[in-house]
Amino acid sequence: MSRPKGEMKIDDAIHGISTLIEVRAQSVSSQGTGFFYQELSLKDPGKEGQWREITELWLVTNRHVLLPRVYNAETKPTRLTFNLRKVSGDKVVWDPIVLGFEELANRARLHPNPSVDVCAIRILDLLTERIKSGEKYLKWYGVSAENLAGQNKINPHVGSNAIVVGYPRGFYDHVNVFPIVKSGIVATRWGAKFEGNPYFLIDAKLFPGSSGSIVISEPSNIAVENGHLLYAKEKQFAFLGIYSGELYQKHVPIEFDDLTIIRKSGFNVGVVWYGYLVDEIISGNVSLAKS
Repeated sequence: MSRPKGEMKIDDAIHGISTLIEVRAQSVSSQGTGFFYQELSLKDPGKEGQWREITELWLVTNRHVLLPRVYNAETKPTRLTFNLRKVSGDKVVWDPIVLGFEELANRARLHPNPSVDVCAIRILDLLTERIKSGEKYLKWYGVSAENLAGQNKINPHVGSNAIVVGYPRGFYDHVNVFPIVKSGIVATRWGAKFEGNPYFLIDAKLFPGSSGSIVISEPSNIAVENGHLLYAKEKQFAFLGIYSGELYQKHVPIEFDDLTIIRKSGFNVGVVWYGYLVDEIISGNVSLAKS
């Protein structure tokens, strides 16, 4: 399976990059967001616009989406469902792909550092099987290491616009089966590890269900490099990271006879784990089965 560089328009890329995820663990059911990340064959520097083989495709989401917390403890899922967009008559519908725990255990990869709230699930063979079935699917889009900020002449900074593509509270366009796109700005120094963690913050009002959303730079067809103005025919974006949830400050617990209340204050800022962590997860090869 392969795809020529630059084949998709920016709207197609943003609308086809993500999928709704549903997870069942014990008696708990939850929703989140995932997106597609691809490994590509090596580029031939002597060729332009060449086709590249997709050597592997991953569904990326949060660790806490894959392993939801039940009674304040990580719980292994009994099943995970993600979806492709299929054309059925004159409608577009979700076509679910369901993975039980045993299959997830072999496919899912976690970061060597368990505090990193990102995971990846190997899915290329599953999509290939569906595409070969003869059914008609809308085009999907995957980012790769080549889309990381700084790799494609897009260099964000504090104050840069950030776009979050996902399914807040499971909400989306049910007719076209498109995700919701929300915006914010990079709220901390780009490239720095906030409080020593490999993530940055964005100033954005988001909701549960957005967990696992891809965060990208604002699409643009103009860039500046070494003082020179560059122009691209189609708008481009950089892959910034993976949204994980809102950051809160906990206050001193208030004790009652049979009750403890811990008040939390929010700042309308969200945690975004840096995109380079996906390659660390893939190369680290820490499987869910061994965790």
